[in-house]
Amino acid sequence: MATKTAQFAKGKTVVFGPEGFARVESIGERVMLGEKVTVVNLFVLDSEMNVTVPLDRAVERGLRPVTGKTAAERSLESLATDHDEAIPWHRDGRLLKDRFAEGGIDAMVEVLASLVDTEQTRKLNDGQRTLMERVRKAYARELAAALKIGDDTAEARIDAAIARRIG
Repeated sequence: MATKTAQFAKGKTVVFGPEGFARVESIGERVMLGEKVTVVNLFVLDSEMNVTVPLDRAVERGLRPVTGKTAAERSLESLATDHDEAIPWHRDGRLLKDRFAEGGIDAMVEVLASLVDTEQTRKLNDGQRTLMERVRKAYARELAAALKIGDDTAEARIDAAIARRIG
């Protein structure tokens, strides 16, 4: 547990799954249902909301440090060049939404690439467009934080990778 708490130190900016970026306010012990549990208090930046979550549960929901520079660059290359089969959209898009909810940068790239590929064959429905906007926003913020660039520059890098993808 000490390793987990070390990577989520107070004041650090982290990614909290699909909720986006959060700031660690504190980590401590709390008794829940008669058991001592390590909890993390987060301030979710997008929703401006404070949440307290058991650390193990938060990690399951995608709590992780911001991606490193190498992984961020690799993800852009993957977006531009990897052409896997698109994840199908069934009724409510559960497969894509679940993949995005995993919270990792690879999941964001896979969902974004899938939606971009689908958009090349037909018009996206409202749910797909909304999900694409959420994924792009989250991915751009992660790239900006990992590469220490502005949001506009991150968006431009995503646009360039998508342009390479669709050729």
